[in-house]
Amino acid sequence: MAKELRDIPTFTKRFWKGIGDETADRIRVHTTKDGKDVNGKKFQPYSTSYKARKASGKFKRQSSTSSKVDLQLTGDMMRNLQTRGFTKDNVVIGWSGANASKVEWNAQMKDRVITSNVRPVPKNVERFILNEVDKHIEKNAREAVKKPINLKIGK
Repeated sequence: MAKELRDIPTFTKRFWKGIGDETADRIRVHTTKDGKDVNGKKFQPYSTSYKARKASGKFKRQSSTSSKVDLQLTGDMMRNLQTRGFTKDNVVIGWSGANASKVEWNAQMKDRVITSNVRPVPKNVERFILNEVDKHIEKNAREAVKKPINLKIGK
């Protein structure tokens, strides 16, 4: 069934759920594997004492011994980043509970900002989102013009 012109900019819950899940994954990679903040800057190095303790595996429930700043000690905080809600108009991703507090604490440290009101996602993730929205609109537009468009001008 061909789409109507008015359907070109519409989205589905499924579309936004997929965007939310992929966005969360991309933020995890940007933060942990790339070791960058929301502005694309490398995180400040760990203090010498923390770096040594982490490398030796002396923390409870520790899953990472990397000396590279990746904001992962147990992995809980980044694993908690998830799609929290979605409608046909939007998606909400984020952290909950103690993990949200960890994100805020890191932001207060000024050198490990994962998200902010000014820049909620890194630029590369923002480009991904805009590209996906663009592709979806283009697909809907192609479907809408499969059939002839008749315009009635005047009475």
